[in-house]
Amino acid sequence: MFEFHIDPRFSETDALGHINNTVLPVWFEAARADLFRLVHPRLTRDDWPMILASIKVDFIDQIHLGGGVTIRTGIQKIGTKSFTVEQQAFQHDKLVARGEAVLVWFDYRQQTSQPIPEEVRLLLQPHLLENSPA
Repeated sequence: MFEFHIDPRFSETDALGHINNTVLPVWFEAARADLFRLVHPRLTRDDWPMILASIKVDFIDQIHLGGGVTIRTGIQKIGTKSFTVEQQAFQHDKLVARGEAVLVWFDYRQQTSQPIPEEVRLLLQPHLLENSPA
């Protein structure tokens, strides 16, 4: 499991005084950077191997300015051509949001999905949430 820390900025608040709901997908994407580096260390665009197929965010509680947020990222499922990333955001040790992203292994030149290479599966396997200690 990967951990990412972010300090909410004043510009991310909304008229109601909490972090705007549009911010969480951006934070979750930033928190996936360690995962991206794991499977594609060069982070080069010309041979980028993934495409985002789906995202979902569940808002559990309000997030406020003035307290850091920790996002934990793990792998929920590895399929043939895609894998599902599960993310949880915590503020003051309390779960405040949960997210899910489906990433498809993709060849941009051919514009088609591809099977996830075996070496990538081996890199992802240790991050499966079922393998995490309880």
